[in-house]
Amino acid sequence: MTEIVDESLMLQYAQGDGHAFTALYTRHKDSLYRYFLRQSATPELAEELYQNVWNKLIKARSTYQVSSKFTTWLYRIAHNELIDHYRRHSTENKVITLNVEDKETEVPNETEAGYLADLQQKNIDEQLYLSQQAKHLKWCLKQLPRQQKEAFLLKHESGFTLNEIAKLVGESSEGVKSRIRYGINKLKHCLMHKMGKV
Repeated sequence: MTEIVDESLMLQYAQGDGHAFTALYTRHKDSLYRYFLRQSATPELAEELYQNVWNKLIKARSTYQVSSKFTTWLYRIAHNELIDHYRRHSTENKVITLNVEDKETEVPNETEAGYLADLQQKNIDEQLYLSQQAKHLKWCLKQLPRQQKEAFLLKHESGFTLNEIAKLVGESSEGVKSRIRYGINKLKHCLMHKMGKV
């Protein structure tokens, strides 16, 4: 079975096909929600912005025209919603929260540890190390300026190209490339500092 492209589904939805909307929503709901979750101070705010985007998509369906990829159009609405929120609340550098679980890895007590094989101990050590790395990354991402966070997450989490991100945020591809490069450099420096490798 051939999958219908997003742009065709949106045009079908504009003509009143509710099933087309369901298909679009199913395809993009998780990544769009993560986009907001990682750039919002709270999950509640992410949910509010997320719902606003879908409401705006519904309202704009009759005027939709294929001028770029559907995802570029959808994330442009999302980007504008985020910018509008920041403007309304005068907080240029809101903190993002990663969807990284803050679980502490259980370390066995002394009696149990005595029975663990070397392989199991190595696995626990690796889990602790990865958990610590995730916490450091989460903290370091919080320190990035909003525009660098957004460009970094659109590229490395959502998989957008530089040109697509440029269209989304209304900047040049070179400007987006610079934001990502500076963001990565700041993340590397921050992670090295947090992990004591400076």
